[in-house]
This record gives sequence, structure tokens and C-alpha cells, in this order.
Amino acid sequence: MSDFTVTRTLQATRDQVWAALTQPASFERWLPAKPGSAVLDARTGGSWQATVTSPDGQDIPLEGTFIEMSDPWHLVMTVPGGAVTDLTLQDGEDGTTTVVYRFGDVDESLHAMVTESVDGALNRIRGVLDS
Repeated sequence: MSDFTVTRTLQATRDQVWAALTQPASFERWLPAKPGSAVLDARTGGSWQATVTSPDGQDIPLEGTFIEMSDPWHLVMTVPGGAVTDLTLQDGEDGTTTVVYRFGDVDESLHAMVTESVDGALNRIRGVLDS
């Protein structure tokens, strides 16, 4: 087990990315959650909830907590299964934002799966930002 980091750049400002991460309507779209199911208390000590639908049509409730929030550049949150995700947003050149995801104690055999999951979420965030 080791710490694991995934870094990607988005064509949007840090404030735009932060809003996509912390606003319920945007959160629902990139998670992707059922419309109207996202509840966010986006602050240190707050929580989040949403319901996603599995490919076979089953509703799956998800929840986590916001361990740390430093608007608009850093958040630490739990995700289903109790894993902790640490996101840092860094201003890039020409209005871009570098998103750094840090995960603690990820088995090396899971690095590819975690990277794929992050890339999927960031692709959906790009869609939210583009609309």
C-alpha cells in the first residue's frame, strides 16, 4: 500500500472547477446522480449524499463527508467505502486549472482502476464546464 496521486489539467478557471465540484446541480451531473438526489453541505465537517442508478436500474445511495474545505482550492472528502480523496486545485496558465487527486494507502494493483475512475469523473466535469 502506498500514497497515490493523479494529476490532470482542465480548460477552466479554478473558480469554475470549484463550483462544479461543490454545487449540487453540477455535482449531480458529473457524479452522475439521479436528478434532485444530490444534497451537499459543502463545508469542513459537512456531508454529501446522492443516488446513482446502476446499469441494471438499481438505485444506489452514496454518501460521504467533507473533512476539510479551503475555498476555492482544496477539499478533502470521504467517498463510499470510507476512502479519503484529497483534491487540490492549482491555477494554470491561460485560464486552466491543474487538479491533483491524492489517495492514501492505495494498493498498487488498484492504481489503474483509480486512474480510470478519476479520468471518468474529470471527463464528466469537463462536460459540466462546457455546458
